[in-house]
Amino acid sequence: MTTITDPSYVDPALINPRAVRLVAAFKDALARLRDEEGLTFDDLNAVTDVLQQMQRATGVPLATVAMPLYSELFQGGQDGYTPSEDVTSPTFLPGSPRVDNPGALPMRPDEPGTPLVVSGRVVDGHGQPLVGAKLDIYHAANNGNYSGLWDDEVPKYNLRGHLLTDDDGRYTFTTITPVAYADATTMAVDAVVEAAAALGRSLYRPAHIHYEIHHPDLIIPWIGEIYFKGDPVIAVDFVGAKVAHPALQADTSLHEDLEDIAGHGFQGPYRRMDFDFVLKTRTSPDAITPKEQKA
Repeated sequence: MTTITDPSYVDPALINPRAVRLVAAFKDALARLRDEEGLTFDDLNAVTDVLQQMQRATGVPLATVAMPLYSELFQGGQDGYTPSEDVTSPTFLPGSPRVDNPGALPMRPDEPGTPLVVSGRVVDGHGQPLVGAKLDIYHAANNGNYSGLWDDEVPKYNLRGHLLTDDDGRYTFTTITPVAYADATTMAVDAVVEAAAALGRSLYRPAHIHYEIHHPDLIIPWIGEIYFKGDPVIAVDFVGAKVAHPALQADTSLHEDLEDIAGHGFQGPYRRMDFDFVLKTRTSPDAITPKEQKA
């Protein structure tokens, strides 16, 4: 055991100036909340108690549990065009199988849900196609579970796959229409239910599809989620209403024509979703107008 003769001594080599600045800024922010919004010590205790209950119920890291508090703060590029270091999803799994373009995500023969055909283009800020862009695509099953995360006998890469865009930057794949979902263990914690309701939030997440897009011309890979325009859960999203930027909400349509259904090999009505990714590259303009950005 090391004996320190001077208890006031701190090794200068261990001091992290950035950590010192961040802690001071955080305390200043809490002081402003105290003075301007009436923040109390009991308020802080209430927040930490709810987070701890969620962590005990779910078993996931505390940083993940706290995502509803901070995730939208770090979604600065979630207009779909401006690059940003986005919050990574704990549901991502590397190594998904490659599927054809057009093709279909891997799924069980009896996969529950309404078939969904997704198509669009990946282009830069000038509207030029990003040829050979890799799209890593995945989403939850109809019960809200993501494959490969639990020992539930679901194939590891169910509803997960990646494809490469063609010479026109186009991609097309078939999957099952995602639905809104909530974590059952979190919903079983009364304090969490009450806290979400007090904030006017639902414990459900709106239906969405995850994408990771890689291409040599991109400044950084694009990581995000595409939502469904008109989904009422977006406004009360547990993670944060700002996450689903209007530019990241896709148009969808229901197709019920029998000939059309048969032509696609489906047994019943299916949905179609069209979405173009307009991504900033090293040669793209700094900004594009809303009319130029397709959503």
